Parts: sequence; C-alpha cells; structure tokens
Amino acid sequence: MCQPTPPLVKNPPSALKTLHDNSLKNNNDTLKFDDTTTSATAVATLLLARKTLARGTLFACLSLLLLITGMSITFPHMQSRRDELGCDSLCYGTMTSVRSALSLVGTAVVGRLSDKNGSFLARTLGSLGRGKNSIGGEGDMNNGSASGRRACLYLGTIASLIGLTIAASMNSLHGLWLSMIPGALLQHNFEVYKALLSEYHNNIEQLEIQAKDSSGEENENGDSKQSPASNRSGSVGKLGMSVGISFMIGPMISAVASPTFQFASYFAIVCTLASVVFVYHLPLPVSSAHTHHEKTSHETKPTQQKKTEFTLINMLKLKTPKSRAAMFCLVIRLNMALAFHIFNTVWPASLKTRFNFGPTDHARFMSFIGVTYAFSQGYLAKRLVQMWGKDGKTFVIMACCAVLGAGRYIAYYTESLIVIYATFLFIINALGTMNTVITADTGAIAPSNEVGGLFGILEASQSAAGMGGPLPWG
Repeated sequence: MCQPTPPLVKNPPSALKTLHDNSLKNNNDTLKFDDTTTSATAVATLLLARKTLARGTLFACLSLLLLITGMSITFPHMQSRRDELGCDSLCYGTMTSVRSALSLVGTAVVGRLSDKNGSFLARTLGSLGRGKNSIGGEGDMNNGSASGRRACLYLGTIASLIGLTIAASMNSLHGLWLSMIPGALLQHNFEVYKALLSEYHNNIEQLEIQAKDSSGEENENGDSKQSPASNRSGSVGKLGMSVGISFMIGPMISAVASPTFQFASYFAIVCTLASVVFVYHLPLPVSSAHTHHEKTSHETKPTQQKKTEFTLINMLKLKTPKSRAAMFCLVIRLNMALAFHIFNTVWPASLKTRFNFGPTDHARFMSFIGVTYAFSQGYLAKRLVQMWGKDGKTFVIMACCAVLGAGRYIAYYTESLIVIYATFLFIINALGTMNTVITADTGAIAPSNEVGGLFGILEASQSAAGMGGPLPWG
C-alpha cells in the first residue's frame, strides 16, 4: 500500500529560520563593512587631495616668487634704458601694443595646451617631474606623469631665460624689441598656476561630495570649515601675495645695491633657473595622477570628447549660466586692463616730469606697491570675501572699481609725492582684492579640463586691451 503523502509544512522549522536570519545578518554586516571601507578610502583620498593642495600651493608660490623677483630687479632700469636707447612715449606705446598682440595669441594657446594632458608637449616636456602624491606613501604617482600644466610652466621658464639672455647681450633698441618677444608669447606661468590651483580645489570639492555620499553624513576630517569661495580666495591670495613680495624684493635689491642692468639680468637668470626646481617637484592633482596611472600601455578606442563650452564664440551666445558668468568676468577684465594700459602709458613720463623719477625712485615706489599688493592678496581679500559672503562680492567689486577710478585721477594731477603714495595705498588694495575675487570665481566656473582655456581667454582679453589702449594714447 502506498503511504500517504505528508502535508506541506507552512512554516520552516526553528533551526532553518535561525540559519536564514543569521545569513541575512551576515550579508548586512558585509554590506556595512564594504560601505565603511569605501568611506575610509574616500576620506583618505580627500585628505591626500588636501595635502596636495597645500604642497602644490607652496611650491607654486615659491616658483613664482623666484621667477618674478628675478624679473622685477630689472624693472627700475627699464625707463632709463628706454631713454638711453631713444625709445620715447610713441615707441613705448607701440612696444606695449606689440607685446599685447603677442600675449593675445600666447595666452589663448598656452591656456588650451595646459588643459591637454595627452598632447605631445605634455607627454614629453610635461613628464619631467617628481612631485610626491600617492596614497599611503607608496610609489610616486607624479613620476613620469604627463601634465599639460607642467609642460607650459617649463615652456614659460625657457622663454624667460631666452629673453633675459638677449637683453643682457644686446644693448640696443633692436635688442630691446627682441628680448620682449619670447616672454610675451610663451611666459604665462601666473595664469597656469591659477588654473592649477583651481584644479586642486575642483578635485577637493568632487572628493568631498563622494565622501559624503559614501558615509551618508558629513565627515569631520573631510569637511572644510570655510566656504569654498573663501578657500579659493585664500589660495589665489597666497599666489598673488608671492607676486607682491617679489615686486618688493627685486626693486629693494636694486635700490640698495644699485646694480647695472647687465648684473640685474644675470641675477634674474639665476633666479629663473632656481624656480625650475619647484616646478620639477610640483605635485599634480590627485584625480590627474590617478587618471594617468589607470591607463594601460595598450590604447583603448578613442571616444568622442565633449566640445568645450568656454570658447569665445560659445561665451558670446550666452546660452548657459556658466557662459554668462564667464562673459561677465571677461567684460570686467577687459575694462580693467584697458584702464590700466591707458593710464600706465602716460604714468612713467608723468612721474619723471613732476618729480624727476630715476631708477632708485622707481625701485622704492615698486617696493611699496609690492608690499601693499601682498597685503591685499594675502590678508585683505580673503577677509572681505568672508565678511560680505557670496552675495556681497558684487558690492566689493563695485567699491574697488570706484576706488581705482578716483585714485588714478588724484594720483595723476597731484603735485605731492606723499599724496601719490597715500592714493596708491588704496589703489593697490582695491586692485588686489578685485583680482582675487574674479580669479577665484573664474576657477569655480569651469571644470578642471577647461579652466586653463578659460583663464587663457580672460588673459587674452587683457592683451587685446593692451593693443587698443597704449598705442593711441602713446
């Protein structure tokens, strides 16, 4: 006889239920462990990016300090050298316009090249570097990494060396013109450094978002205590402060030692060579280093890259909020540069006519400007941004424009040297604050792979103003 089939058990036995619950618990524990590991890795990468920002900012400031110090020691001799070689106001205005025309081309090209890590220049000249940047301290992710920014920094340094060599060896009007060409065309290290600092900050902001998404809450180690705007202003301010200090050191050495122009040129060559050391050890952003080392030796199929949004044609169309913001910065930069070049064409001759300014007087005046500019970039600008906040930066820019316009009028027509120094105290502080705010906002507009091109366009607009301003006024 067939035995009856036992009835189906609706509920599992107690042992099976316990085993099922333990399995679910183990799976949840595994998921929590994976989330914790991912969060720890994200925080570690974020901390590395912050250390890279600090190290990169320091090396960028030191390299720029040496480069500009060497050049600024020759500045007090420029007016007397032009007079000696017979270069009058018309000659100086023409030279400034030609320099601006070369810079118009150079800044746009160098800006785009600095964004391209896959170009031939980046893979050859840009691979010469050894900036330490790796998680856990193992290896050297920047050793041999292709970098468009580093390649352009080397290119600008070489151009400076060629110009200084020509200036020291050819004491003629012809040599004066030739020495101007290499630097005007290729030496745009300041703009490249600004793009590099913006890339550091863009990288940190992306990693902060990833760290928050991984942990599900704000991490104390990853979050910045200050706003992104003030952080960017602080980094740009340090870079501008190094420029201001260099403008103080160079003319001060020239005023105290009173060297000849040839000695000043040789000193500038030594300083320029020393700046290359910091370029060599400059760390790349964490994202750039990881991207380079994730690529294998065999090439993948090329994909169609997204067209850049920050070209002059696209910006003029004003289709997107970012293009409108970039166009606003462009218009501000253009008008600032036009006002500067028009004023600077007649300013040196005016000082000589009213106060018989010589090289020593120019050295003292430029040292004063350097100290004031360093103060505005390193201290004042960041505090003003923090005090007024994101919405108040527009009023800061408007106030700076008013100070620049009124100050230049007073400085040109006064007969008192004390009034000139007092007026330029306000002029330089306003100029430094305005430059810091605009540069920080520009770096926040474009992504890392386009920020160099955007800075190049803005600098090219200033060069265009240099073409249209000095020549007719000279």
